[in-house]
Amino acid sequence: MNKRGFTLTELLVVIGLIVLIVGIVLVGLNSLRESARMLECQSNQHQLQVGLVGYSMEHGGKFISPRTAALNNLPTNLLWVKSYNGEGETRLDPTTGAETLAALEDGALWEYVGDDAAYRSPLDPTGRLRSYSINGFISDQPDNDTNPNFSWAPIADRLSKIKNPANTIYVIPEDDGTAYNLHGWVLQTNSNEWIDYPVDWIPEATTTAAFVDGSTRILKYHNPQLIEAIGDHWTSVNDATRSDFNLFSDLVRVDR
Repeated sequence: MNKRGFTLTELLVVIGLIVLIVGIVLVGLNSLRESARMLECQSNQHQLQVGLVGYSMEHGGKFISPRTAALNNLPTNLLWVKSYNGEGETRLDPTTGAETLAALEDGALWEYVGDDAAYRSPLDPTGRLRSYSINGFISDQPDNDTNPNFSWAPIADRLSKIKNPANTIYVIPEDDGTAYNLHGWVLQTNSNEWIDYPVDWIPEATTTAAFVDGSTRILKYHNPQLIEAIGDHWTSVNDATRSDFNLFSDLVRVDR
């Protein structure tokens, strides 16, 4: 009986097949990891949305403030996150300027969430403590020095004024390009200008969002180069970003 080993060609074929199978498995595992992170990101946003609505229901239907710092004489107890130093607390790191845990714990939402992991997306590569912002048009007080009722779009100060809760964004991942996201997430719909924009670190040119009714959704950009096309803040809409602007402006407005 003749016994022979593998030829060099046969060994190379077998090794090649093993490498191919390992590659396919690794690609599949990476895809599964990304899908799991996307689901966790949506779960975090849903958790924040539940807390936000819970706050509203316990305060006569009034909404929490999307602001993250004091404004004029407005009460600071309404701020969902407190991203400023004061009142004996160091809420911003003195070296980096980034939010500390105290910024979350001192915010009005913390009582209804109580978990700092819910404020941070597993997809966020920036290392920030908070990845999300809330809709600047859903508020009991203005998001900015200029009241959105007169400059950006009408605001809703209570649940009963949200005309289309299933299609009104409440929580979205945002990246201001700074140590933390400042105030709420808004678009200047009256003049078609981007003030804030969604993140660019979620795969396949998509972002996630939680809506007022508690649902979450994956939104796909019409223009995969959305962030690069927008550039700096306050950039007017051009043909490359018009469809995306229309999508997001429709989903953040409450007067529809």
